[in-house]
Amino acid sequence: MARTATPQQRRHRAVGTAIVVAVLTVFLATAWSFGYVRVRGVPMASLSRSGEVDTASRQAKAQAEHRLQEVVGALPGAPRPLGAAAADHCLRNLPFEGEPSGPLSCQWRLERYVVIDGDLRTVGDAWGEVLGNGRWIDMRASFPSDEGSTAERYEYRDAGTHDRLVVTLVRDREALRLLDVAPRFEGVEVYERDRRSFASWEAAGRAVAEGRTVARISLVRAYYSENGSAPFEPQYW
Repeated sequence: MARTATPQQRRHRAVGTAIVVAVLTVFLATAWSFGYVRVRGVPMASLSRSGEVDTASRQAKAQAEHRLQEVVGALPGAPRPLGAAAADHCLRNLPFEGEPSGPLSCQWRLERYVVIDGDLRTVGDAWGEVLGNGRWIDMRASFPSDEGSTAERYEYRDAGTHDRLVVTLVRDREALRLLDVAPRFEGVEVYERDRRSFASWEAAGRAVAEGRTVARISLVRAYYSENGSAPFEPQYW
C-alpha cells in the first residue's frame, strides 16, 4: 500500500526542488554572462544557419561592401577593377579534453582585385599613406624573403570596428598564386555559408605580363559571436 507523504516531507521536497532550480538559474545566468552556453551535439550547420546569424550576415555584408568600395575608391593611382570575390564562414573551436565545441563566430571576407601601373613598393607606400591617414592602423606583414621583389603584403586594423584590411600586391605571373591564398583555419571546425570566387585570372596574367601590378584588397569583418559583444574580432584574415 502506498504511503502518503507527510506535510513535513512535502516541505522538504519543495525546499530541495527550489534549491536545485536556484542553482541551475545561477549556473545559466553565469554562463550567459560570458556570452554562451555550450550544448553538446548541436550540428555546425544548424548553428550557422540560424535566423540570428542570417540577419547579422546580411547586414554585415552590406556594410562591409560599402566600406570596401570606399577604401578602393580612395586609393591613388587610378586602380582599374579586375573582379571580386567573397566568402562567409562560421567557425568554432574543436572539442578539447572533454569540453564541447564552441563558441561559434562568423565573419565575411570581401575582396576586390585591381590592376595598377607602378612598381610594388611605390604603390604600396602610396596606398599605405592614404590608409594611414584614415582609421587604419598599419600592421605591416611582409612575405618571406624568397618571394624577392615580386610580391608585397600589408595588413591594417581598424580599432573602432575591428575590421582587418589586407593588401596583396604582385608583379609576376609566378606570384599570382599568392592572390588565391585563403586564410588557414587551424584547430577549428568551419562551415562555409557562402562563396564567390575570382574568375579573371587570364586578365590578371596579361596585366603582369605587360609589366603592371595586380592587387587584391581584402576586408574581413566579424559579424557574429556567441562569446562577447560587438564589435567582434575576426579570427582569421
